Amino acid sequence: MKKTRLLLVSATVALASAATALADDATQIMAYNAGYAPPAHGEKIAALDAKTSAYLRQIAGEYLAGQMPEAVEEWRIAELAVTTNDKIPAEFDSYQITPLRSSKGGELRALTVEFSKNGSVIKRLGIDLKVEMFAEMVVAKSRISRGTAITADMLDVQRRVVESPLEDLCTQIAQVTGQVAERSILPGRAVLQSGLARAADIKAGDVVTIIAETDSIRLSSRGIAKKDGTIGEMIPVVNLRSNKRLFAKVVDSGTVQVLF
Repeated sequence: MKKTRLLLVSATVALASAATALADDATQIMAYNAGYAPPAHGEKIAALDAKTSAYLRQIAGEYLAGQMPEAVEEWRIAELAVTTNDKIPAEFDSYQITPLRSSKGGELRALTVEFSKNGSVIKRLGIDLKVEMFAEMVVAKSRISRGTAITADMLDVQRRVVESPLEDLCTQIAQVTGQVAERSILPGRAVLQSGLARAADIKAGDVVTIIAETDSIRLSSRGIAKKDGTIGEMIPVVNLRSNKRLFAKVVDSGTVQVLF
């Protein structure tokens, strides 16, 4: 009988302790949601709820607002995930955000948030963000095949989600016209600077003037270009008079110069 009574007393004490702990936890959470924290021992923390998520979005948004290039007309945080912990301090004096990494286009970003109290860091959180950015960019009206010399009627300027590095986007049609597509561009897709090549000023088979000059003499003759080339490039040409093959620098659309 004594053993049974002892077990009942122990069970009662355990249940009372558990109830007290649950009450303390409930008090902590209610206090956090109310915007203040009651006295407690150690660090006060709150579960990641809608309010916490909204707060993290707010401070991350304020940070990103100062990082966005002028070309971005509008942006939003599409997704937010806490990577290192799912809790933030219920009490803190300040916070500091530090960038960890970013994708080339800037749509994926990782940040660290340090929460401090009385001058000491009390919590670090890692945040992963997916950011949607919108900007005006040049797009293809219809499919542009590889090797096509691009004209203005093939292009349009539209507001789209940024999916490539901003510095690679073309924002004006004049940037693109006259250039050649190095790879096919699908309808509605952004035209990227990295996918363009300058149109050849001289094409293989063109008849060109070959010039050679020094301080005291200038010679010229006719020749045939054996390769496409743009101004400043070295291309092979054949001298029609001597039938010799030599390399010359493209000067303009009809002239190459032999360098000594």
